[in-house]
Amino acid sequence: MLHKKTEKGQAIILIVFAITGLIGLTALTVDGGMAYDDHRHAQNAADSAAFAAALANAKGEDLETAALDIATSNGYTDDGTNTIVDVTIINAPSGTCLDDNGVPIPNSKEITVDITSKVETFFAPVIGVKTVTNRVSATTRSCGVYVAPLFGGNAIVGLNPSTSTCAFDSGNSNAAKWVITGGGIFSNGCAYSKTNASVTLDTGECVKTVGGASNFTCQQTGQAAYPYPASAIALYPPNPCDGTAGDVGITPSSAPPKNGSVTYANGVYCISNFDDYDGLDIVLNNATLYVTDLKFDLKFAGGGGFSGTPSNSGTYSSYYMIIAMDSTPCTAFNDKNGQIINYRGNGSGTLYGTILAPSACIDFRGNANGTAVHSQIIGYTVSSNGTAGVSVNYIEEENRREPVYPSVQLLK
Repeated sequence: MLHKKTEKGQAIILIVFAITGLIGLTALTVDGGMAYDDHRHAQNAADSAAFAAALANAKGEDLETAALDIATSNGYTDDGTNTIVDVTIINAPSGTCLDDNGVPIPNSKEITVDITSKVETFFAPVIGVKTVTNRVSATTRSCGVYVAPLFGGNAIVGLNPSTSTCAFDSGNSNAAKWVITGGGIFSNGCAYSKTNASVTLDTGECVKTVGGASNFTCQQTGQAAYPYPASAIALYPPNPCDGTAGDVGITPSSAPPKNGSVTYANGVYCISNFDDYDGLDIVLNNATLYVTDLKFDLKFAGGGGFSGTPSNSGTYSSYYMIIAMDSTPCTAFNDKNGQIINYRGNGSGTLYGTILAPSACIDFRGNANGTAVHSQIIGYTVSSNGTAGVSVNYIEEENRREPVYPSVQLLK
């Protein structure tokens, strides 16, 4: 009988161990699954919170508030006990956030979100485990918003991708001289100069081309191409003349005069009869010309030209003139179906602001009034002919610049 009682006692012990083992396995399955789900959910919450803070940096909003709000919306409210959400913000390390010119971008940040969460167990308390603690972390880098000039800040930009008809051509006369300060020349295809004395640039500035270049004192070929026409289309502000921009464009109340000058002030002017302005002195005062013509031949024969200041604020700020994009760009200066501007620089004053004419042929015939053009000239082709003396003094702050929004990276 004693022997039988001993066997019963041993059986009870074995049963207790077996039940404990089963509960342990159940705890591993159920509570372990709950802990794993929480870990995954917390990691997603940390990633989202870090991204939200990075985007808040671009908007000038409070980074920590943005991160905490997203963590809360995902079920992780910092209570200091069961859930702890830490947001750490530091300046981006040197050399990690640079603009196209290698200059550090201000207000660049690295944001780390750490989430610690405690998961209460259901079965595991039987084996002495009341909670499981998860710790997750996510870090993003947000390079700050900055403004950058169009097409790398080159004073002259020719977007024709052809390697046979060069997007920049100084002309075939030894007397034709270009003097460009404050910026260089970019050609989406090739560039040509009669001699290495035909184009003078600031020290350190070059003629940059995707294809070949001939007779420049500083030329850099093999540059990355701008996709045409996509790169130009992306720059266009809303058309103020077709009603989609809220009819902000002003249609001149009368036809331009046959001679003399015309002045437009304080607005964006819709021009649909550009040929009628040939020979006039066109003066802008805090205004922008928006030319809707897809075909014109403006030569300023015998006088006239552009001068004045562009819009100084708003959507069209710093644009002196925008010419509607023609799906069939100008092919040559005798192209009767193209957009032709023979610029003679005969205006009564200085020309300021960017000219965006990516499907037009722009031909400079000199600065007859003796003052430099303070413009960035963007055309399909840009060239000169005859004995032109062209002087361009590009100043970035006087021309169109666009905001560059931050690149947001998830680092870990």
